[in-house]
Amino acid sequence: MFQIQRSALILTSSLMGVLQPAFAQQTVVKPESGPVPIVQHDPVVDAAALKIGRALFLRCFCADNNLSFDLEGRPQGTAKTTDWTLSGINVQKVVREGPGAIELEGVRVAIRYATDRHEFDRHPQNEEKMRLTLADKGDAAAFERELQAVFSTGIDRPLQRSMPEYWQHCFDPSMAWPQDSLTGAQVVTFAAVPSAGSSQAVVTHRAEAGYTLPASHDHVTGTVHMRLVVDTEGTARHIAIVQPLGYGLDARAVEAAAKYRFTPAMLDGKPVASNVLMNQDFLVVQTPQ
Repeated sequence: MFQIQRSALILTSSLMGVLQPAFAQQTVVKPESGPVPIVQHDPVVDAAALKIGRALFLRCFCADNNLSFDLEGRPQGTAKTTDWTLSGINVQKVVREGPGAIELEGVRVAIRYATDRHEFDRHPQNEEKMRLTLADKGDAAAFERELQAVFSTGIDRPLQRSMPEYWQHCFDPSMAWPQDSLTGAQVVTFAAVPSAGSSQAVVTHRAEAGYTLPASHDHVTGTVHMRLVVDTEGTARHIAIVQPLGYGLDARAVEAAAKYRFTPAMLDGKPVASNVLMNQDFLVVQTPQ
């Protein structure tokens, strides 16, 4: 039996020219004839697709979820704005809608400040679907410039400079305020116990700071710490965020602080502008009206 099997193996080998088992003849795959398909690449779509997975913000701070941008990266129409902490976006898909338009789909992202790590965390709002349509003239370099005008990757300096002053002073506390009636004026900072003949500013009217819809939805609680100057008329001026919270609540806190009224501080029996620290608590989640 052994001799018969060996003869069969030798016979097969002689036919193939190489010593190998007979079943190997059945595994040979012949290349198919015909042209090899060429994969077409769209450099503009490829450039937009690089935004997927990036920590993006809309430079326009647009509140709408369906937006169109021109070739310069400017939003079309009258777009409502919101706080930058509600202007994040996670791009998830990029498609070409035609010869002159690229569409980016994704979800809005809310930002919350982590006080223990002193970092801003991103919280996708998966129910808030976004669709952005960007104009395209077929020039990849020009489209890349448009993308840079529409999006900030991270909290870059141009994004900070386009924020309201109370946010700019949060990122750069040493930044000078624009010239106004407080420029060159005496602004005092009191110790815990003012000296005789002096008194700190005292609140005479308070204002409520309401919740934003995303903050209410995600049950965000915490405190916004602010610094401000109470002028000699008892008005809150130069309001700046010291420790933020996020989710648009910082803007709500500043809006409320601007409505506060005070009895101004007194120094030697005369009213004087004074530095004041103020906290706005968000401890009971409310549904925005």
